[in-house]
Parts: sequence; structure tokens; C-alpha cells
Amino acid sequence: MSACAATTGQIAHAAPPPECVTLTHGATHETPQGVTYDAVQLHTPDGQSTLSARHLTLNGKPADSAATDDLASAASLLVLAAMTNTHTSGCSAWLSQQGQTAENALRAGKTLDLTWQGAAITHRTAKVALGSLRFQIQGGTSLASAALALSGISYHNVANQSLLPSNAQAHFTLPARELAGLMDAIGGRSTASPAVHTTLSAFTATQGDIRMEGHGSATLTGNVNTTSALGHLEITNLPELIQHAREEQQMKLAAGLALARLVSHREGERNTWDTTWESGVLTVNGFPLPLK
Repeated sequence: MSACAATTGQIAHAAPPPECVTLTHGATHETPQGVTYDAVQLHTPDGQSTLSARHLTLNGKPADSAATDDLASAASLLVLAAMTNTHTSGCSAWLSQQGQTAENALRAGKTLDLTWQGAAITHRTAKVALGSLRFQIQGGTSLASAALALSGISYHNVANQSLLPSNAQAHFTLPARELAGLMDAIGGRSTASPAVHTTLSAFTATQGDIRMEGHGSATLTGNVNTTSALGHLEITNLPELIQHAREEQQMKLAAGLALARLVSHREGERNTWDTTWESGVLTVNGFPLPLK
């Protein structure tokens, strides 16, 4: 989104390199709180993955306009990388640089608040559309507080989409000094970046009458197979989720959920467990679920 600009402090601002991603946008609207970009478009160099958004708003912007453009670009790239589980080594140095800018803003006590409206993410023939996606992160202390909310999610040509949420929210904390490493891990070198330690105070995902809630802690690396987590999980209307798994021909998952129901604690319509996730395996009350 930004052209090359002069350095501010110790951070040099520049558009992402072409081997990372191509970004364009329409009109820019400045506000006292931040800036809104219209018609945002991102394309990976191989043309396999794209992100579009009707509007992207960044509030709590840095004083330097080039830094603002770069943070908005980096945030959009992270959304694309996280949703498609793709990593590009050509993005690593640039993402680490933007992560340092974000860390500096958080140390100064700023809140970064980004909202994408009317967004769509594609990867090959698969598409995920979102009514809105909002990410907020508050600095001022060694632990940054963050919130993520996705609403109006729909899917096209996505496997097992009846098992996926239409809305999701999460509230968590992470060390502010680990933000640059997390950004590199998500969009760059997924296994070479340092781990990021987060505490999840609340997580909710819904699909129709099915509701999943949880809390716990996680070590994030940007790679689902090297990410680990532990915590408490609750599912409302688990029988309906099992039926969806059967309809999607995910028989191992359906069987695993049925067995997990036997060892769960029952509270009304909710089944609850203590859970762990490690090496791509979800374990509930000591029982590994066959997700693959």
C-alpha cells in the first residue's frame, strides 16, 4: 500500500517486496482516529491466493503515514496467510520489520484496531467470505491484550464446511515483544520463527445451534503441526456436530467425537472436557481424537 519512504527512528518503511505479495487499494480516507482504505486487493506471487476487502480501517495509527500503510498491508497479509495456511519466505524480513513497528507502538501504549468489511479470501478454487473481521491489540504493558472477531463467515468449495463456524471470537494476551516473531511465523518462515506464548481467556465459535467455547494457553508457531495448546473446552449440541461429521464422510472424526462424548462431563446441553493439542493431535480428557 505504501511506496518507499524515509526511515523513522530505527525502522525503515517500504512496501512489501514483490516476491512476498502485491497490494493495491482505492481511495484513502483520513480520520482523527486513523485511516480507511477502499477496495483492498492482495495477490500472492503465484496467483494462487488472494484477499479482497470492500473497506479496511486502521485506528490507532502511528504518526508516520508510511508506517500506517505498512501496518495495514502487513495485517492484511497475515489474514490471508492465516486463512490459507500458506507461508512465503520472501515475506519474513518485511513482516519482522513491520512487527517491530507494531511492538514500538504497543510499548508506547497505543491500541491498534483493524477492521476488514466485505472481505473474501481465495486459495485456488476455495473461497471464504466474511461480513467483517476485527482485530484489536492494546499495549502499555509487557503483556498485550488482544481480541479477534469474525462474523458472517460463508464458504465455497471448502472441505467439511458444515463443521466450520459462521461466527467466532477470541480474547487473549501475548508478550508484546513476541509480536514480530508471530507475524513472521504466520506469513513467513513458519517453522524457523520463535514460538509465541499466549493465554486465551475466552474463545467462542458457532455454527447454527452448535456452539464451542473454551479457554487456556497456547504456544503458537504459525504451523498447526508445531503449535501446542491446553485448556478447557465446551460444546453445545454435540450430537448435531457428530451428525455433520458423518454427513461430511469424516467417519474417524465422528467416531472420535462419539467416544469423547462418553468421557465428557455433561452440563445440560453442554459436554465439557480438559483438552490438549500437540503435534496435530487433539486430546480430550486423555483420549486422542482422530482428526486426520
